[in-house]
Amino acid sequence: MQRYVVLGVNHKFAPLEVRERLAYPERKLPGALKQLREGLPCDEAVLLSTCNRVEVYAFADAADARDRLIAALAADHGMKPDYLESLCYFHRGRDAVEHVLRVCGGLDSLVLGETQILSQVKRAYLLAQSEGATGKQLNGLFHKAFHVAKRLHSETAIGQGQVSISSVAVRFVRRIFDDLGSKTALLIGAGEVGELTLTYLREAGIGRVVVVSRSLERAKEIAERYKGDAVPVNLLEDYLPAADVVITQTAAEDRILSKAQFAKSQRARGYAPVFVLDLAVPRDVEEAAAELDGVFLYNVDDLEQVVAENAEERSRELDKCAAIVRSEADEFLAGFQTYAAAPLITELREKAIAVKNAELDRVFAKYPEMPEDQRRELAAFSERLVNKLLHPQIQGIKDQAARGDTESIRRLALALGIDKAVPPAPPSPQEEAARKTGD
Repeated sequence: MQRYVVLGVNHKFAPLEVRERLAYPERKLPGALKQLREGLPCDEAVLLSTCNRVEVYAFADAADARDRLIAALAADHGMKPDYLESLCYFHRGRDAVEHVLRVCGGLDSLVLGETQILSQVKRAYLLAQSEGATGKQLNGLFHKAFHVAKRLHSETAIGQGQVSISSVAVRFVRRIFDDLGSKTALLIGAGEVGELTLTYLREAGIGRVVVVSRSLERAKEIAERYKGDAVPVNLLEDYLPAADVVITQTAAEDRILSKAQFAKSQRARGYAPVFVLDLAVPRDVEEAAAELDGVFLYNVDDLEQVVAENAEERSRELDKCAAIVRSEADEFLAGFQTYAAAPLITELREKAIAVKNAELDRVFAKYPEMPEDQRRELAAFSERLVNKLLHPQIQGIKDQAARGDTESIRRLALALGIDKAVPPAPPSPQEEAARKTGD
């Protein structure tokens, strides 16, 4: 159980400028996942990168998994490990399992109970699967997490009355513009939250929609859904002055809109107000653009407080959600512990069967004239005897495993001479804390 580990940063612990430095463009995820697995090392890992979190989920034997992961992330992004360490959280064992269940259920999100994170985790998991980076341990954990997310949203009111970043953004837009029917919205990129914001704007009565994307085909696909116009990215500056609402969520690694570009656009607009929602991580818009007259620039962190204020009703469901997470974690870990004891049980049985077969061979060699029916009876008797002798030992191993008593299992394995079937145990949380204190 202690081999499940999670290391990450999110909106609660790291500011936007740190999260955007740590964010992985989609094209870099396979290579980054490979480096992280080699750095631990481990066979199973999943890497999640969203606007609000970067997390590594792994199944690893390394006692210093935390330090190795921090070092790998820091090196990958040109950061000092000591600085990154102050912003990271690390979970092992049960805490790691519960964290994964909470994340998938939207209980650890900026918008409590939101479902977008579930699709993001599924994409990260499927990518890891396609790279051969998952096995029985993480496959089991993530399938459990997806099941828990379904339970949380069907058995509690955690998703009801949900206030999202997109809905809050549109609320702000309506404070700036009395009549949306005469206004134009410009969507840059094809991110899910950006498109959701466009949906709310359409419902609020926005007059015109323009979609800009590096892929003109993708822009046309989105524009068609909103009865808008698709524009190639090289014409972005030409269309910027016409936009009253700008929503941007691209995968660009650098800023795509500068203060100078907005200054030029605002002169063309006669300094009429423009609402700019930068949903990208890393950010798409140069922060200094907010200094210009008429430019109202917001990013995902700017809307956090408004979203948090509207979460009170759903937060009343947290106790019910926590009980579901605990119950599902108990069930998963009990099954995992029994499964983890399987190699020990297999070796114990194989050793007993080898002794039984050797003794049968000795008896049959000594009495070669023994009739075939007697041979079969003797073989069946010896099989029953082995099973009866092994039953209490196997049941004891299963019971100890279900209780998570790995130390007792190790002592039993050592006494039986089959300790090689039990992998070395990572440190307990207490041992890990003591090790860190001693560093």
